[in-house]
Amino acid sequence: MAAGRRTVLAGGAVALLAAGGLGGAAWHDHRRDQEEDASAAASGSAASAGSSGSAADAEARAGIQRLLDARAAAVLARDQQALADTVPDAAQALRDSQAAMLANLAQVPVASWSYTVQRLDAFPLPPVLTGVGGTDPRRAVQVEFGYRLSGFDSVPVTATQYLTAVRQPDGGWLLSSDSDRPGGAVQLWDLGPVTVVHGRSCLVLGLRGQSTLQAVADQADRAVPAVSAVWGRSWGERTVLLAPLASDQFGRLLGVDPLAYASIAAVTTGELGPAEAGRTERITLNPQVWDTLNALGRRVVTTHETTHVATRAITEQWTPRWLSEGAANWTGYLGTGRTPRQIAPELFADLAAGRVPDALPADAAFDGSATGLPQAYEQAWFACRSVVQRHGEPRLVALYAAVAAAGGSGGQDAAVDSALRRTIGLGLTAFTAQWRGDLLTAARAKA
Repeated sequence: MAAGRRTVLAGGAVALLAAGGLGGAAWHDHRRDQEEDASAAASGSAASAGSSGSAADAEARAGIQRLLDARAAAVLARDQQALADTVPDAAQALRDSQAAMLANLAQVPVASWSYTVQRLDAFPLPPVLTGVGGTDPRRAVQVEFGYRLSGFDSVPVTATQYLTAVRQPDGGWLLSSDSDRPGGAVQLWDLGPVTVVHGRSCLVLGLRGQSTLQAVADQADRAVPAVSAVWGRSWGERTVLLAPLASDQFGRLLGVDPLAYASIAAVTTGELGPAEAGRTERITLNPQVWDTLNALGRRVVTTHETTHVATRAITEQWTPRWLSEGAANWTGYLGTGRTPRQIAPELFADLAAGRVPDALPADAAFDGSATGLPQAYEQAWFACRSVVQRHGEPRLVALYAAVAAAGGSGGQDAAVDSALRRTIGLGLTAFTAQWRGDLLTAARAKA
């Protein structure tokens, strides 16, 4: 998963299906990453521990932070020489890669750029000749990298990087490597020159041609008002989309095996809860799937992902995936003219064969390796459709917010049960029975 606090968020949603006439099979993935939350917490603990270490550690931390501040200032000033001055003369490959990164950023509207030392001696270093007195002059540093995009982030987007700093004879520090420990976050500008397209309410950063990125921006601009029409206008009404050129780049950006995402058209990354209001989620397109979609397919996927951006501040760890993904699919398909049977062909096939689900799909049903993955997404869409058909669309929005407000101390089912009772007057058991009844009624209908 993406390193640092920015994670591939909870869910997994079949945004559209080939059987629906939208192009290639395209799934959305939006998975919660509990491991990342634990990693972030561990990083914070390590940083606190390091700050109370030896005087030598404190001195090294301060010196390395000064080095990182100089690097950040050089990037913001687009000063290639100043950036090169933070790297030893002998590390020519690193100097070259840093110069390339700076050139790749030329069009990106960066408002802030920072590095913060989180932990010293964070990973084992490859052996080298030691310095004077037999000591190793290097320190393995875990760093929190943060940046803001002008007009889109009021607080930084953060990620974890792993760097090696080397002490100089004069006591200063330089960066000697950014590759001694694999697993740090990869940004789009690490992969090639970034082309930027500014939409009315979106920013598209890509490694693809201008015309391709403009088409993405046009679709994103149409998605924003469509989502606001359902979810209101308090979410910022802006999106940032990343468009890598190849599936391996998609995998590197997210820190995942691209083969495991071979049917996924787009992924939204970010943080759960209201703290996310200050930044705009990143929607990353998977070119291997995106390029197979027709215009309607791209519309559904983009609107689905934009819904996740709009609802992120009211999505919590206890929000069930059937609700978050069903709501996004409900919004994605609005106004498309698709019938329930076209939107949920696998589900209706199961119903015709007498396979009626006993319960709303569990979170695990949305995992990429789960059996019956399309049905899980279709069942989730139908559950949200049931709320809207019986109680109106505002009640679906109210239900979503009520689940977040319920808190997770009593568990997911308790939060959902409480929210359902407050918004539509039914508990979870009664709502599930009603949903099953609506499925059977729809299965008997001809349309």
